Amino acid sequence: MGSRKKGPKVVLSGYFGFDNCGDEAILYSMIHCLKALQPDIQLVALSADPKRTQELYGIKAVDRWKPWKVLGQLLGARLFISGGGSLIQDVTSVRSPKYYLALIRLAQLLGRKTMIYAQGVGPLLTEKNRQKTVKIFEKCNRIILRDENSAKLLKDLGLKKDLQVTCDPVLALTTEDVGLETGQKLLAELGVLDSRGRKTKPLLIACVRSWKDNKHLEQLAKILDNHARTGCDVLLAPAHYPEDMESISVISNEMNERVYCVGRRLTAVELMSLTANADKVLSMRLHGLIFAMAFGVPMTAVSYDPKVASFMEQAYMEDCCVPVDSFSWFQLADILDRQEIRPVRQRLEQEKRRQELRELAWQTAEEAVALLKRK
Repeated sequence: MGSRKKGPKVVLSGYFGFDNCGDEAILYSMIHCLKALQPDIQLVALSADPKRTQELYGIKAVDRWKPWKVLGQLLGARLFISGGGSLIQDVTSVRSPKYYLALIRLAQLLGRKTMIYAQGVGPLLTEKNRQKTVKIFEKCNRIILRDENSAKLLKDLGLKKDLQVTCDPVLALTTEDVGLETGQKLLAELGVLDSRGRKTKPLLIACVRSWKDNKHLEQLAKILDNHARTGCDVLLAPAHYPEDMESISVISNEMNERVYCVGRRLTAVELMSLTANADKVLSMRLHGLIFAMAFGVPMTAVSYDPKVASFMEQAYMEDCCVPVDSFSWFQLADILDRQEIRPVRQRLEQEKRRQELRELAWQTAEEAVALLKRK
């Protein structure tokens, strides 16, 4: 028998291999969608931990910090995707946009097709980064952005290229795509389930993080204590390990009622499956909210970044979002309680919006495959 012909190669760039569940879920969903649409596709991820990326997702991965390995993959690729997350921003790191823009430019210089895939852009504080972003984006074959704020920023900076606004790639996924069993196994290990493997109380999952002076953690501890006292099991789970563990420790120590804590690194699939098993989600982390939306779990947001508020607007749930610097525990308690008694009409509208976002997320993958096939 002859060897099976390999399909076209696509190089995927993002914040992969850093144990951030949000970015790992983006990679998982991109692989899921692209392979569903083009089964023979060869996907290669640029990762900070290529061995683990290969083990988790079953695709080739190379070290993102080794230029010769990156170059080697680009030389054999037909398409370079800069995908998902908030890569082009200089708030958390001035070097971040330089790195990701340099990769896009290298792919362009090598004559490869380039696509911005459901990416959030900004804030961009330095004039140099703004100019570089516009210059390099102008030469991209396709630009699809995660939200309207990113599109507005690029237009305000003078970008003339056609832009399309979509949603986060993870919203393409369903509960069936991640499964409930992985989350149930974790809940059993933590002692949340009874001897028959069932929940005895509604489950609230909280994804928290540090922010400035961390005064918000005291308020979050109060609201979670209140929910535990009134009949919920509360589970604190790290979306970014180990960064989130300090906040989890502070909240659990402040609480008087029983609280369950995940004390280890979670894979994206594990956190998604846990979320799919939940009855409520309270999250500061953007992807804690995106997971909840994808799997139809009522969600409440504490916004520390414009991207969180922007997503809640996109999900038509801005009334369930409070700013991290100026909320009170009883205000948040009221929002969480209202989630349980939302009118049927609102729930139907929410389900309709979830389906619309899923279709949008799949359209992004379809655009990538169409670009890949284009001569």
